[in-house]
Amino acid sequence: MSVRPQVVFLGICSGDPTLIRHWAAAGHLPNLRRLLDRGWVGRQVSLPGVYVGAHWPSWISGCHPGKNRVHSWQQLQPGSYRQYRCKAGDHAQRPPFWEALSAAGRRVCVLDIPHSRISRGLNGLQTVEWGAHDGAYGFRASSATLAADIRERFGEHPVSGNSDAGCTPEQLVAFRDELIRGIRMKGELTRHYYQQERWDFFAQAFTEAHCGGHLLWHLHDPEYRWDQAGDVLGVGDALRDVYAAIDEAIGGILDGLRQDAIVLLMANHGIGAKYNAQLLLDKMLLALGHAAPRRPDRRADWRAIADPPMTWSWRQLPEGLRKRLRPLRDVKRALIDDRPPPPLLEPADSNVFSIVNNTAHGALRVNLIGREPAGKVAPGADYERLLDTLTEDFSGVVNVETGRPVVNAIYRCDELYPGPERAHLPDLFLDWTNDAPVRAVASNRMPRVEGVYRYVRSGEHRPDGLYVIAGPGIGSGTDAPPVRCMDFAPTIARLLDVRLAGEIDGRPIALHPAVA
Repeated sequence: MSVRPQVVFLGICSGDPTLIRHWAAAGHLPNLRRLLDRGWVGRQVSLPGVYVGAHWPSWISGCHPGKNRVHSWQQLQPGSYRQYRCKAGDHAQRPPFWEALSAAGRRVCVLDIPHSRISRGLNGLQTVEWGAHDGAYGFRASSATLAADIRERFGEHPVSGNSDAGCTPEQLVAFRDELIRGIRMKGELTRHYYQQERWDFFAQAFTEAHCGGHLLWHLHDPEYRWDQAGDVLGVGDALRDVYAAIDEAIGGILDGLRQDAIVLLMANHGIGAKYNAQLLLDKMLLALGHAAPRRPDRRADWRAIADPPMTWSWRQLPEGLRKRLRPLRDVKRALIDDRPPPPLLEPADSNVFSIVNNTAHGALRVNLIGREPAGKVAPGADYERLLDTLTEDFSGVVNVETGRPVVNAIYRCDELYPGPERAHLPDLFLDWTNDAPVRAVASNRMPRVEGVYRYVRSGEHRPDGLYVIAGPGIGSGTDAPPVRCMDFAPTIARLLDVRLAGEIDGRPIALHPAVA
């Protein structure tokens, strides 16, 4: 009987494939260049309309959001107009694939996979959010002993939870340095626990590229135009520095792997300039006559009032004090909360209303009779006609300054993500363009609508990523087939001779044999 291979997964969350290829070829990422040269390399295809919020939950479960429910950090509660904080680990309806590995007797070590929670009774070790972008739980470990050991050996990650905050250029440089320090710590932590035993499955994800991509883009792209961008003399390319640190950490991990290890590396989707029209979506719905304005509400939201001064105060604290207070901030999310501005629409009075779906894609929900509490649109022909009208309306909207459309594509949820959790999802997804600043939009059906983007992120997600598979018996080259995020779970399970229960959407990746 042949010995099962060891499977090692390494993720670069929001690692841009174009930047990785370019910087690897230029010599800035020598370890990733080495892996690209010796492995089978292909494109990781994103899930249309939902790849930002649904990628990791779908990677974890092998199922699209029509079956596992999760598409965004905030979602609509069916049967209401209320949107709730969706913690993917709690709300996903399909189990993580590593629980099947564990139940089959495989030893697993799962470190910091985004949007996961601790699996009870795992046959191995697990951590959650020791360094995370937009964390939901704060640092957790599969045992109190493991948590104490990590804190004693490595301390707290310098950047954890929601890192968004208005920063001066000098603070952004310090933020870059904190990311790099956290990456180096994560590399040491990964090597330490990898060496504890012969794991069947071992996983680690670097989320620092995600944090850096959002907040450091304008320090990478000299052509980026943003009123908030400040000159930082002598900094260089801050984002490339973050990628170089990840490359160095991955190099150290690769050097310590067993000879029989099969490595799966994934950079799940890219990053680029944040120029899209999401901030104008509600205004467009109002101008097009599909929505009604918000009713006056005299109730004050204390967090909306308190967050700005609390956020500013947090950034002024000495790093030592921030380090001690960070676990409380991560758990309570009381200081910096990535919430959209107050809504302009009254969903109950509208035919269509927007719901949160991150910001790379707009999301529209029809106020459907029999589904929504105060539905206005009848199912069937009326619903379909409205979707057709919305598609025509938004296809014709252009950026006033460039004359180009602000929407790349429009997707119908029913065509992409049918399933038992469909009621939790939007009806239409608007795939925004990101080619130029958007300050005013108009169309032949809609008067001019204006707005100014003032949030702190200069980088926005882009679709598609890359993957590499390398190891004994696996060939090299760039002709690997495109895969989806759901395909990794059944691939890993097959390599470890485990069958995943239930119906999943992913299919095992056809591995390319080495030529003798």
